[in-house]
Order: sequence, then structure tokens, then C-alpha cells
Amino acid sequence: MEPVAARERQLTSLFLDMVAAERGGAANTLKAYSRDLDDLTGYLATRNRAISSAATADLRSYLVALADRGFAASSVARRLSAIRQLYRFLFAEGHRNDDPAAIIEGPKRGRPLPKVLSVAEVDRPSTRRGRRASRDCGRFG
Repeated sequence: MEPVAARERQLTSLFLDMVAAERGGAANTLKAYSRDLDDLTGYLATRNRAISSAATADLRSYLVALADRGFAASSVARRLSAIRQLYRFLFAEGHRNDDPAAIIEGPKRGRPLPKVLSVAEVDRPSTRRGRRASRDCGRFG
């Protein structure tokens, strides 16, 4: 194994160990983080970069590539969360002098449409309000 690749695996392993030990990360969480960070590592390698040397622009480029690959905004946001946590950890533990993920904004998630109310649901609150209004008017009138 190449020294750079070994170093990158060591950094992600340290992070995953911390998630498991200090945060009580579940097995599925650890698998998802590992998969996400392996994908990031592979992407960075195609650009002659590594987790230990990636800049903010590299991480933004990765997020754009995920969207281009058809990932939903929620999936990109989940990966960004793992990336942010990794770089926050690496910075806090002294493995990096900066946190290139700190200033990256997540993808804008579409807000769901409001729930459509039935006629009965629409009438219900107005009935309560009408009773309360009548009751309140009796107190102050």
C-alpha cells in the first residue's frame, strides 16, 4: 500500500474509532461514514489530492460531482455532514492546521408542500376559535 493511501486510511480510521467510542456510533452509522469517506478519498485521488491535503475548493467540487451523479440533496447533505465531522476532528486532534469543510454550505433542500386540509379539518379550528371568541367576549364585554 502506498504511504499516502495508508496515511489517509489511518486518518479515517481514527475518526471512525472516535465516532464509535466517544459518540456511541451504531454499526450502520459507521458503515455509512466509512462508505462516504471512501468515496471522498477515491474522488480526491483522481485529482491528486488526499483528505490530509484537500482544500475547500476540492470539497465543493466533490459535492458538485455528487449532484452530477444524481444524488438527492438529502444524500449530499448527509455526506457533507460526515465530511464536516471528519475535518472538525482532524483539526481538533492536530492532524490538520485548518478545517476546509467549516465554511461549506449544504445543498438547499426543497421544502415539502404543506399538507392539504379536508373541509372538516378547516372547519374544526374555526369552530374552536368561535367558541373561544364568544367566551372571551363575555369576560371583557
